[in-house]
Amino acid sequence: MRYVLIIILIVSSAFCDKVDDLFNKGNEAMVAEEYSEAIKIYESILNIGYESSELYYNLGNGYFRLELIGNSIWAYMNALDMAPRDRDVIYNLSIVRMQTIDRIEMPETVIFLKIYRAIKLFFTVYEWFLLGGILLISYSLWYIGVKHGFIRGKASKVISSLLISLVMIIHIIAMDRYLEKHKRKTAVVISNGIDAYSGPFYGNNSLVFQINEGSLVDVLNEQKDWSEVVLVDGKKGWIPSNAIRFAR
Repeated sequence: MRYVLIIILIVSSAFCDKVDDLFNKGNEAMVAEEYSEAIKIYESILNIGYESSELYYNLGNGYFRLELIGNSIWAYMNALDMAPRDRDVIYNLSIVRMQTIDRIEMPETVIFLKIYRAIKLFFTVYEWFLLGGILLISYSLWYIGVKHGFIRGKASKVISSLLISLVMIIHIIAMDRYLEKHKRKTAVVISNGIDAYSGPFYGNNSLVFQINEGSLVDVLNEQKDWSEVVLVDGKKGWIPSNAIRFAR
């Protein structure tokens, strides 16, 4: 068992060294304004199974420099998913989204839903569950203290109620965040002038609408090289699968 652990540590160390080396080379290419080469290197890091907000952020910058809006939005969205409070990512994503052609204006939602969504997206799924776990442990320790008489007074009941309420609220938000992330298959269109059809093959299917890079879609079904997508305004259609990239 000890030798297995040693082998795992050696392999992990070599993997990290390889990632660091590639990442540094990618950064050097960015500084030298060799954006295509930088993108190639960053994508190779993703292909070996490593990802980080910094990697996606730099990748987004590279795509943006080459005016590849769809891929840039895709990379920034992934960076934001891993680092939802990173101001640089938020700013860059807002800038690149302003350059999309298909900006669908949706009706204003009620203020409560806007606040709730902002709160939900403030932490990652992992952070929400971690916060819920910390509060649950805090409540358990507080309950033990009250039960055994270490903590007394009228305020103890109020604090107990507050803690258990927070535990429930945090876990509800965490579960909502988790389900939204794993049930929805969100993707970004990475090509311009993509025709969406009523069916997954050209044939007798009619043209439903046209979509351009940078647009966000939810993927409902996949069939061979086709994906059925729905836009935020409810329009549905089938487009080639190579025209989109899935968000993490």
